[in-house]
Amino acid sequence: MRILFLSYAYPNAGQPQLATFNRTMLAALSTTHEVRVIAPVPFMQRWKQSPVTPGFRALPDVSAEYPTFYYPPRICREQYDRCMWWSIRHTVRRTIAKFQPDVVLSYWAHPDGAVAVRAATEAGLPAVVMVGGSDVLVLGRSGRRREVILRTLHAAAAVITVSQDLADVLREDGLPAHKLFVVPRGIDSTVFHPGDRHAARKLLGLPLDRPVLIGVGRLVEVKDWPTWLQACVELRRRGVSPACYVLGSGPLEEALRRQIEALGLTETVELRGPQTQAELALWYRAADLTVLSSQSEGVPNVLLETQATGGSFVATDVGGISEIADPVYDRLVAPGQPAALAQAIFDRLRHAPPEGYARRFEPASSLTTARRLAEILQATRNSTPPQTTEYVQKTDSAELSRF
Repeated sequence: MRILFLSYAYPNAGQPQLATFNRTMLAALSTTHEVRVIAPVPFMQRWKQSPVTPGFRALPDVSAEYPTFYYPPRICREQYDRCMWWSIRHTVRRTIAKFQPDVVLSYWAHPDGAVAVRAATEAGLPAVVMVGGSDVLVLGRSGRRREVILRTLHAAAAVITVSQDLADVLREDGLPAHKLFVVPRGIDSTVFHPGDRHAARKLLGLPLDRPVLIGVGRLVEVKDWPTWLQACVELRRRGVSPACYVLGSGPLEEALRRQIEALGLTETVELRGPQTQAELALWYRAADLTVLSSQSEGVPNVLLETQATGGSFVATDVGGISEIADPVYDRLVAPGQPAALAQAIFDRLRHAPPEGYARRFEPASSLTTARRLAEILQATRNSTPPQTTEYVQKTDSAELSRF
């Protein structure tokens, strides 16, 4: 089977650690299928793209193109699918004509999924859209963007969610059950596996005599890093002296640095920036806990990776996180409650799982997930593609004139 993957969420030369979960998924798919990638790069990132990893290639055996995606920043977001289509349509048409895919697969409902559905519809191919969480739980809750997202998902041959919670939300939004498939993300077990905590801390230069807490993710509002930092303050008030590390980058980096200083946490919290997959595996092994304070999630890869390395997490009870949490290993709290988050961390640090206790949930391997995903993609090849006229007319480019 020939699979064309179309999404911004894929590593590129300027952001080699972007959406590595998609790289892992496509690496597994490419072992038995032929895969090509089109990963649009926003023009603002292209201009700021420095430093660039020389000779970068996300996967050695998978060809990828990175056309530039132009759009009006911060306004008319419901039109971003039209902007992306007009930015990359020549690349898409050329790749489809040359590669002759059997199916178009995308990640993120809008704008990526909408463009993938349009491209597939034009070529008479089935489109499968994977949703990750906030694209449905945040972007798809109100306004015109919600209309575009739901129209896109209705037009897709199949919609894949990473959790049952997301599938339930979409079913309540009117998507037919036969189009919805739950496929949890798979983990590369060659990278993420248990190891010695003491050795990991020595390699990373971390203290051996303090609890180590890590937060992993983009420095963006939905991750609610202020609550994470306030929880660190609460822990210090309780007499706990953790060494806390934030692993990631994003637009809130400078604001978080200022907040760390204002809260008197400069000796407690360090921003260590984005990490490679191998480095992340070391951090998970070194940490006592992974702490997640998000306001919205699907099933975060950081928690699956934590579990795969034998670790525990304290997280907000949002999205599908409860589907993977273990009542002994992990703790869940309501979002936006720093005192509750601190209490859960405090409790978990004091109560380790009993020896011999088996976690109730173990993440699937990337190869297992890829096999299930391939079954769904294969099934769509025999389904009827969406009607070209109706969908393309609804996504016509005429409204671009307003820009």
